Amino acid sequence: MLGAAPWCLRWSERASWSPLRLSLAIAAVLGAAFLAVELALGRLALVGRVGFVTADFNIALGLIALVAYLPGAFAAAVRGAERTLLELTPAFSRREEAEVARSSVAGRRETWRLRRVGITGAVAGMLVPFATNLTLATWFLSELTPEAIVHRMLLPVFGWFTARFAAVVWAESRGLAVLGRSSLRVDLLDLRPLAPLAKAGLRDAFLCAGALSLLLLGFRDPGVAPGLPYVITLGAAANVVLSAGTLWLAVRGGHEAIQREKRRANEAADVAIRGLREPGAKHAAGALADALAWKRLVADAPDWPIDFPTLQRFVVPLALPLASLLAGAFLEVAFSRVVPG
Repeated sequence: MLGAAPWCLRWSERASWSPLRLSLAIAAVLGAAFLAVELALGRLALVGRVGFVTADFNIALGLIALVAYLPGAFAAAVRGAERTLLELTPAFSRREEAEVARSSVAGRRETWRLRRVGITGAVAGMLVPFATNLTLATWFLSELTPEAIVHRMLLPVFGWFTARFAAVVWAESRGLAVLGRSSLRVDLLDLRPLAPLAKAGLRDAFLCAGALSLLLLGFRDPGVAPGLPYVITLGAAANVVLSAGTLWLAVRGGHEAIQREKRRANEAADVAIRGLREPGAKHAAGALADALAWKRLVADAPDWPIDFPTLQRFVVPLALPLASLLAGAFLEVAFSRVVPG
């Protein structure tokens, strides 16, 4: 219903529920249903024995994991955005601006724009099979294996949730960048009130990386169908760009707020120094030393709301699984070319 909270957000906010529990519940229901169908059709015995059945089975499990993960990630992003704005309240120049920002969090209400984004993603998901078979027969369900039918059923759902999640995290990051540029005040001696900006960027980057890990795990044998490696590569590249972009935009708002305050402080100090250097200025020596010390303090203040060691502690654990998966896939392809058969 337009104007109401999306269903995944409502469920995640119920008592004893959370975004994680929501995703686990969806994964359990879909996974149990898929395994039951496979068992009933006798396909489960073929997994591990027949190559293409195993590959299609793994892809189906990967899609189930993604379809379960994304509603929880969507809810976590929206709730995290609201928490970020609440934590940023002391840094707002005016309380009214904080209230307006909290009331306009992307994804909190179902809108036509959000639905259009979801429909676009669903259509894109329906087009994915054409990358492996550029004929209408790719959607003739009667000619497909049970696993391939599951793929066709889940791909539009996956596209719907992916597009909506990406739209929400991007809108949140852009909003934080605008707030930092225009609405946040900065104390150069205490930048802790800007820490929620960095936390928000890292949170959204982790949520994006979670989807990327599931994508690479579920599609770890992209050579099963021609064209699929290009789809996986395109999806992984888009995810990496989204992860980096959300982190960059969130902290850039704090960076611009800090730079603005540094310019203001330096201009005020320069005015004071020029006045103290005029002939006849009283107590000029001590005041001049204080003004110069303040300029050095301003220059030494961090330019970003997050420092490199902190960023490194978060990014390294995030990058290691991705790097290992990509390295494993590259080595497998290279080995198969060097040692054919």
